[in-house]
Amino acid sequence: MKIDKIYNIISLLFLVNFAKVISYNLKLFGIHTKEIECYKFQKHINNSRRNLAEMSPLRLSRKRHYNCSLTIEELQRLFNILYAEVVSLDDLVASLMNFLSGNRDPNDLKNLISGKVNQRLSRVIPGYPDLRKKNMEKRLVEQIEEIIKMLPISKEEILFLHEFLRLEIDQSIEILNIVAMEETEDGRNQILNDLSYIRVRFIARLRRYRVIVNDDLITAAVLRLRRRILDILEYHYDMPSHAICN
Repeated sequence: MKIDKIYNIISLLFLVNFAKVISYNLKLFGIHTKEIECYKFQKHINNSRRNLAEMSPLRLSRKRHYNCSLTIEELQRLFNILYAEVVSLDDLVASLMNFLSGNRDPNDLKNLISGKVNQRLSRVIPGYPDLRKKNMEKRLVEQIEEIIKMLPISKEEILFLHEFLRLEIDQSIEILNIVAMEETEDGRNQILNDLSYIRVRFIARLRRYRVIVNDDLITAAVLRLRRRILDILEYHYDMPSHAICN
């Protein structure tokens, strides 16, 4: 009888302890399962990040093979050319005013244009072709002549014409940006051949800045603006590292 009671007590204790062990193991299993799930989730995130990082063909800096539009990287390089041109214009107008204050012949200023252009382009666009440099020099000569043929005029009037000529280059940036977004060569040429469209947009810019000049100055600026953009685009498409659209 005593043996039976002892046996029953031992069996009961065994069952209680066994239940505790099972419960503890189940908890461990649950924790381990959560750790596995967390590990799988983290691995999935890491894989996703790696896959996103490897999707380099979608970057804006790469050339899109299905259209003629320029990438941001390509367009920025062309904007640098316009920056060199407008800074050269600023230099030349400042030199012109020094010439006039020293009673020197303003036509002598034309001899400085080549040096100014080379100086600016060497910093911004190293290796810019000689033909394109000459074309920029011609445009700057034309712009300076627009001021010289108005002489004698006051310093304020020179600065007014300078602002007009600067706005011409600003408008070149706008039109170049519009043309660069065109996906076809026909679309690009249609804009560049529409002188009325370019003229209207240029006049709108002049009005915003309250710059009023005669029609002859506007016409000359529009034609020069178009030549400027064509010259810059030809430079871009002549570069061996940039394929023309397929």
